[in-house]
Amino acid sequence: MGRVSTLTALTLLLGAPALAAGETPFETVKGWEVEHAAPGSKGPSCLMSKSYKDADDDNAENALVFALAGDQAIVSFVYEHWTWDKNEKLQVPLVLDKKVAIAKSAWTGDGQTLTALLTDSIVPNLLAAKTMVLKLDGADADFKLAGFAEAYASLRRCESAPAKAPVAAAPPAVAVAAASSSESTHIEKAMTFPGDGDVPPQTVFARTAPKILLALAVPAAKPGDSLTAAWIAEKTDGTPANFTIASIAIPLGASPTVSSSLGKPDAGWPPGQYRVDVSHNGGPIEFSQRFTVQP
Repeated sequence: MGRVSTLTALTLLLGAPALAAGETPFETVKGWEVEHAAPGSKGPSCLMSKSYKDADDDNAENALVFALAGDQAIVSFVYEHWTWDKNEKLQVPLVLDKKVAIAKSAWTGDGQTLTALLTDSIVPNLLAAKTMVLKLDGADADFKLAGFAEAYASLRRCESAPAKAPVAAAPPAVAVAAASSSESTHIEKAMTFPGDGDVPPQTVFARTAPKILLALAVPAAKPGDSLTAAWIAEKTDGTPANFTIASIAIPLGASPTVSSSLGKPDAGWPPGQYRVDVSHNGGPIEFSQRFTVQP
């Protein structure tokens, strides 16, 4: 998926750098991630996204990003095998559960991504649907909408909740090698996914993984507490050693399970070794999750 944009709204919707994601997690609902956009970003205040591999299509990656902006619904649809020209325009039927919802929906292509600005009147139909299909020339493109209604409810809660700004500086890289989940006071377990909880956790990823997500179980969390997840390229092609990609604050208390994620750069993940350093309430690093991106 060499040309696909990242699955964060900052890249798909707001045009921010792919490896400088400043959005903060809000909730994870039915496989969907709901996030606050980065402070100061122009556009939607929150977004929801989901990705999965389609077993009926040789495990091709599919992803959907949804956000609201005034009276518009912003939809970005990603499919691994698309090769759209940048700013390529097309009008196609949008079908929800075999019923045409919009006869000529307008989409803009870019690599493996199609993005549309629809009126928010489409929302009730999306909430009731199980699948969304674009009737393209020669082939249909479909996306499974399971959990969309629950994620949409979370999206609206996110829009009314104040966002916490991401931490500007990475936590000090001390005692990283010794940090582990068994030694952590607050983190019970952690799992790394390629963007969807329906996929088994893993620590080795392809350069084309659309998103890498770290899920954390924090059973003793208290309202007002927070974690800081620092995503670090330890030793990768084209970046300095121990380069901090992003450092993100994760508010605690709403759920015992939280997550942090990064979307794939346009050119793919640089091969090499990565880690995520996690600290609690600005304290020392309690846990480090390492993962590898293969050439």
